[in-house]
Amino acid sequence: MIHHGRMIVHQCERLILLAILTFFVQISVAQAANKLIVWPAEEGVAKTKSKMVLQPHEIRKGKILISQDVLPPIAGKQNRRAQIVPSIGNYISLNLFSDIAYDVKVDSINRHANGTVVVSGKLKNHKMRTVIMTIGPDGYLITLQDIKKGLLYRLRGNSGDGSGSVTEIDMKKMPAVIR
Repeated sequence: MIHHGRMIVHQCERLILLAILTFFVQISVAQAANKLIVWPAEEGVAKTKSKMVLQPHEIRKGKILISQDVLPPIAGKQNRRAQIVPSIGNYISLNLFSDIAYDVKVDSINRHANGTVVVSGKLKNHKMRTVIMTIGPDGYLITLQDIKKGLLYRLRGNSGDGSGSVTEIDMKKMPAVIR
């Protein structure tokens, strides 16, 4: 009987130890994960396949949402929103469509007097700076170039609620720019 009691105690100790270990593993995985900044809006998934008018260089369009964390506080309104901009060296994630996601390493942040923040970065495994995020009180504009795939993504939206749109563009089919 005593032997059986010790076995139960040892099993309980093992379960507690396993639970603690699992807890610490989950914390370290969560801390290593990139901060998700942009994701597709549910309604946007269906609209990318519907009857949308596209220019010859446009591949598809969709609806997106941007994290409320990176948007500036709404002027003249009492709100709890406080703009939290990623730090230089951090990675952020941009999920543009259900099948397109990019990790971006932040390498430059510029703050302007009017509350606009410009964040620049590089795509993971790319050498050139190819991502520019301009987030201001009136709206946001994000441009992402995937040089390796020859694709350009333009995201623009409303800073009030974070809603916006994304356009996927084939850079090889873009019309020539005359200057």
